[in-house]
Amino acid sequence: AGAGAGGAEGARPARGLLNSVQADRFASGVCPRVRSDLTERMVAAGARREEIESERAKRERERREFKEAQEVETWRRAVKRIDRDADQKVGPDDLLNELAFLQHKIKRPEAEKIIWEVDDDADGAVDWEEFRTMFYRTRDDQTGCEPRRLFLIVEFVMLDKNHHGVVDLDEAVSILYARFGKEGVDERVQEIVAPDDNEKTIKYAQFIDIAKHAAKAKYGTILKPGATMVPHVRSVATDGF
Repeated sequence: AGAGAGGAEGARPARGLLNSVQADRFASGVCPRVRSDLTERMVAAGARREEIESERAKRERERREFKEAQEVETWRRAVKRIDRDADQKVGPDDLLNELAFLQHKIKRPEAEKIIWEVDDDADGAVDWEEFRTMFYRTRDDQTGCEPRRLFLIVEFVMLDKNHHGVVDLDEAVSILYARFGKEGVDERVQEIVAPDDNEKTIKYAQFIDIAKHAAKAKYGTILKPGATMVPHVRSVATDGF
């Protein structure tokens, strides 16, 4: 009986302990199942993370595209205003008329040059597709080399929602911050806008003055010391306004 009891005890290891047979069974049976289960869970978790990231990227892309579509449509309305003769193109005469309204008179050769800078098909005017190309090219420019005079005219008109010839200073500054950074913009604003000016609006001439100063602060000069320019090819960063 004693031997039997001893044998029974030998068959049942103390609680919490495994004999060699049980350990072999655990290693060959339970462990692989646990590992498989963990693997499946990890794969599922990874797939879920990828799904979440994909959804987040999709929402961000849709948000960006929606914002861009709104901006392009606002640009379209501004271009339509400049296109006084409604021929679906902006030429020198349209530009001269709009700038005269904005109290910024220039001579016709200068207006023709502003058009020429972005007139890809050289027909003497800028159509909507050329405006779109200019919009993306200038907006994404990180060098200061893109001609931006027509771009800034359209941008100012876009801000002049009430057709008053002046724009809100805060709105103008926000756009210029995005283009050129805060430091150069603030520096020029403090120089040309009086602290006690309660109207807080600026004219086109002030707008391009701030933009020119901020562009120079951001990009500096394109030329190296001692270098000279080819005639009629000017530094857009400092003189392209």
